[in-house]
Amino acid sequence: MRLRFWILALGAIFFSLPAQAQQGDADFTARLHRIAAQLGLPGFSAAVVQDGKIVYRHHEGIADRASGASITSGSLFGIASVTKSMTGIILSQLEAEGKIRLSDPLLAYPLNTGWHPPEGIGDPNITLGDVLSMSAGGRPGETYVYNGARFNLLSGLFDKVSATASPQSYVVQNRQRILTPLGMTETMTGYQKDNPLAARAVKRYQAEASPTGWHYVERPYDWDAAYPASGLISTIDDLARYAAALDRGTLIGQAAYERLTAPRNGHPYGYGWFTQVSAGMRLHWVFGYGQAESALFLRVPDKKLTFIFLANADTPSALAQLDYADVLRQPFGLAFVDGWVMGGKAIDFDRPLADVARAIGAKPAPMVVEQLLDEALLQAFRARMAGQGGDRVVALSELLLRVAPERFARADVYMLRLLADVTSPGLEPATRQLLASFDLNADRRPVIPFWSGEVLEKLGDSVGAMKLYALLCDREGFDDEPMKAQACERLGSHELAAGRIGAGRRHLWHSARISRLANDGGEFDRKLALLAGTGARH
Repeated sequence: MRLRFWILALGAIFFSLPAQAQQGDADFTARLHRIAAQLGLPGFSAAVVQDGKIVYRHHEGIADRASGASITSGSLFGIASVTKSMTGIILSQLEAEGKIRLSDPLLAYPLNTGWHPPEGIGDPNITLGDVLSMSAGGRPGETYVYNGARFNLLSGLFDKVSATASPQSYVVQNRQRILTPLGMTETMTGYQKDNPLAARAVKRYQAEASPTGWHYVERPYDWDAAYPASGLISTIDDLARYAAALDRGTLIGQAAYERLTAPRNGHPYGYGWFTQVSAGMRLHWVFGYGQAESALFLRVPDKKLTFIFLANADTPSALAQLDYADVLRQPFGLAFVDGWVMGGKAIDFDRPLADVARAIGAKPAPMVVEQLLDEALLQAFRARMAGQGGDRVVALSELLLRVAPERFARADVYMLRLLADVTSPGLEPATRQLLASFDLNADRRPVIPFWSGEVLEKLGDSVGAMKLYALLCDREGFDDEPMKAQACERLGSHELAAGRIGAGRRHLWHSARISRLANDGGEFDRKLALLAGTGARH
């Protein structure tokens, strides 16, 4: 009876809202619209949930470019890795029931190598908690490296608990523990074309770069089930039900929630959830980055406030690179935190840069600096995809150096990404200062030596770059990481060109094996062809 009352109460919450509560804030809507326009998004839908109620809702754009059908409030979107947050909750429930322990070794459960290569397990002593906290690629629990697919190593656990084979084993648990109790009847566990909900699913679009500006290519739904890592297809309203349940402690108690969202081993990730603090405010979040969709589910738990963002294209998440754990680098997320949480105002970056500089002043507030960094990263992404517009990126980066030089003095992965795209003599001293801020012995994330190497190549220091690629390629662990494969290939190609044939072939072969493990057959074959063309004597 209590469960039925809860579902009925949720229905009243979401379908009895006064119209003015859904119209939202015009300034916030304008911010979302401007970002979407910069990315050329086909369409998106967004909402803010507070105290269990939708207090803001906005959608725009098209669900299907061929037919011209519009996004609606009932459109379904792939939510990709937002599914992971539910996986964390399910494992917390299973542990409370005494069915598992997060300290159990992963290999104590069946291992489904079809979902992820076993070489992605950095050590046989990796635990369930290490996988759930994104710290399973090297020594147990030591290094946080986001690897979305690695979550599927948990599928064997679900097979055992459900007494059902994958992928239905996860679907059974998710329906039983999340979807059905919350009345999430508008959520599909994978795309089933015969499901009546499929008619409301948006078309999916992937951006492809071109010299004249990227264009979007439609991609089919190519999965028919949900997995520990991803796979759900849902609506704003159903995800709002999920947000309300988290606010009210319906799925797990407060202590269990705090454990899931606490930084594990000092990392920016708990168990299925990112966790960070901005301006003294706790932010708990999870993002989705599929081949042709983006999603963000961002909670401010101390205010019982949640932002939900869904798009039918990959560019919002491709731009943000949220793997590196700062939700402020997703412009839609920053707009929410700045506008809804901090009460800030948007900077008009469409004006001439001199006007922008005058508007932000010599010592801008912290959230203004965050906006400036996001704008630089946004324009760098646009330039990278279209091959033009680099001058604006340089000017924004130089402005950032003038008003916030401290951002170049601390180890920040996103600053490294920006400077890998920018070439400017005026930025070189600050760039070298940033590179020196990273401790490559203590910080074992593959992204650090890889992007640092790219920056050094931009600066003309190929010797220094190759040393960093060698550090990454020869380091133990993370043999399922694409950046490691790229580093090994660049190093091997450099060695072959320099006449160091043996070393070059070893590193190129290492790169090929990583590509093979990642099931990237095309890359594996390409690298085999490169190897075949080296070292032969006739």
